[in-house]
Amino acid sequence: MRALVAALVLLSVPAFADQRPVTRPTRDVDVVYVATVGGQPVQQRTRITAGAAEIRIDTPSPGLYVIVNRDAHTMDMVSDAERGVIQMPYDPARATAVPAESAPFRRLGTATVAGLQCTEWDTEDSAGHAVAACFTDDGVMLRAREGDQILVAAAKVAYGRLDPAIFTPPAGYGRTVAPAKR
Repeated sequence: MRALVAALVLLSVPAFADQRPVTRPTRDVDVVYVATVGGQPVQQRTRITAGAAEIRIDTPSPGLYVIVNRDAHTMDMVSDAERGVIQMPYDPARATAVPAESAPFRRLGTATVAGLQCTEWDTEDSAGHAVAACFTDDGVMLRAREGDQILVAAAKVAYGRLDPAIFTPPAGYGRTVAPAKR
């Protein structure tokens, strides 16, 4: 599951001038990522608004998706089959794959992923694991890997205005608010 959310959690990294890459898209983007889970490739569609204020991750399971609202600090897990929403607090600092704010970034080189140029950066997640992430100049993560193992890589990237409605759970769905973790 870690590989499937790598795109989301790496977007939580704050961007600092020259020592860190831009890690939040500067314009709306729709990315289809491919990860390997249990030896099988799986696709995950991630749509992100400029600045990453809102993120929607469509999981490999049809009708199951996650909506993150960074400004409201909420994460909604939506199930179309159950017509339900589980709302949880969103705290990027609790995600283990997120590089700590103090984590160093070291430029490794450049690559082309999904037809786009990106710069690969060596860093570490908040648990201290070495991670390399390749970001476009406008803040889109195209690939994340641990050592030689690719966790997730973009297969298709499309820029363009995203419909705000995709970041709102459907009206009429039942809501459950999960308690905050301590």
